[in-house]
Amino acid sequence: MTTILGAAASGLAHHALMVDAVGDNVANISTSAFKRTRALSQGSPSTTLEPGAPRMGVALSTLDVVHTAGAAFRDDDPLHFAIQDDSFLAVLHEDGSTAYTRYGALSADASGNIVAFGGRLLEPPVTIPEGSTGPALDASGAITVLNAEGVREEAGRLTLVRFPNPQGLQEIGEGLYRESVNSGPTIEVTPGDGETASIITGALEGSNVDLAEEFTNLLVAQRAYQASAKTFSVGDAMLALATDLTQ
Repeated sequence: MTTILGAAASGLAHHALMVDAVGDNVANISTSAFKRTRALSQGSPSTTLEPGAPRMGVALSTLDVVHTAGAAFRDDDPLHFAIQDDSFLAVLHEDGSTAYTRYGALSADASGNIVAFGGRLLEPPVTIPEGSTGPALDASGAITVLNAEGVREEAGRLTLVRFPNPQGLQEIGEGLYRESVNSGPTIEVTPGDGETASIITGALEGSNVDLAEEFTNLLVAQRAYQASAKTFSVGDAMLALATDLTQ
């Protein structure tokens, strides 16, 4: 009986997590560069209660971040860009470490530094030369400015990187990630070099949430949750009956 209750309880916990993930995804459907999450489950039936044996039901629930690219939405800001593949922009985090993001809303601060959202410096930093104006990005990631003579020249370049396993990146909030043992080391890439897609300038990447898919997942999770709850109720009734018979 306890095996039935354990299997049903693990199903309840997993499908509640699945509903939570769907809710988070739908809430962020309009968030630039948001990456949806999906609840993954593992489990294998076991008729024994031997130590170390896999339990019945859902043995493990994890949240997996899906790093597919979202659609680009044009806003015509010369320092905004959208990444079209699985690359990330390297920025300097508040604690001095390097973090990675896909949110391409760049701007120039009062000191002439090109910064990412929240005033984070690029890694390595890019600074507009004194007397230059009109910073802009091109499709290869070059940041150009108009010098004192009105000639456009390169002032720096974005550092984009890839990871062997982006699903292994450590999330640290605000759309930022850190390298981990599971993600593998960074691989520096150049947009538009033939192996890496060009960036879309004057645009921002949208979320990769598919509303139809999320509603389908929600229906599946709700029905599975109801089935798990019914199973738990039946198991509880059977356990109560067995207890009464032994008294």
